[in-house]
Amino acid sequence: MRKTPAYLKGLAETRGRLAGDVQRYQQVLAEVTASLVKAQVELNACDTLIRKFDERLDPDLVQPIHAWQGRYGKRGALREAIIELLQARAPESVTTTEIGWQMQLKFGISFCHPKEREAWMTNSIGNCLKKLAGKEGLAEACHDRSNTGEVGLWRWVGGSAIAVVSIPQ
Repeated sequence: MRKTPAYLKGLAETRGRLAGDVQRYQQVLAEVTASLVKAQVELNACDTLIRKFDERLDPDLVQPIHAWQGRYGKRGALREAIIELLQARAPESVTTTEIGWQMQLKFGISFCHPKEREAWMTNSIGNCLKKLAGKEGLAEACHDRSNTGEVGLWRWVGGSAIAVVSIPQ
């Protein structure tokens, strides 16, 4: 049996990781496409009703609303959504990028500039994941933290999301 050169092993490993990324991104794309189609159907239905009730009002002139305050719903909703995603994918790991896209979809968040999304990923998503992996011990970082160029990988290691409270008797 022929020995495989190290450079070829490294290339094959890189290819395998990228194939996994492509599969995950295709899944996210399918979900985004489904959400887009649903939103377009609802938008068209609203436009039809607006025109039916008052044809003087042009629905295309109605400006989009980008709500910021309370965008995650009740307090802790972003954390719970991240936990649900990690649990749903367990024991597989999920990239930080995919978690960000899924949270944007779930909460209907859009950004005007890539730097704005980058700051949100660091502050909201990254900090939440670090807390889950750190002092809470519910998640695990599956990436080399010394290499900042790599995409983060996270995996659920905790039990169920429901906290069990013991009552002394």
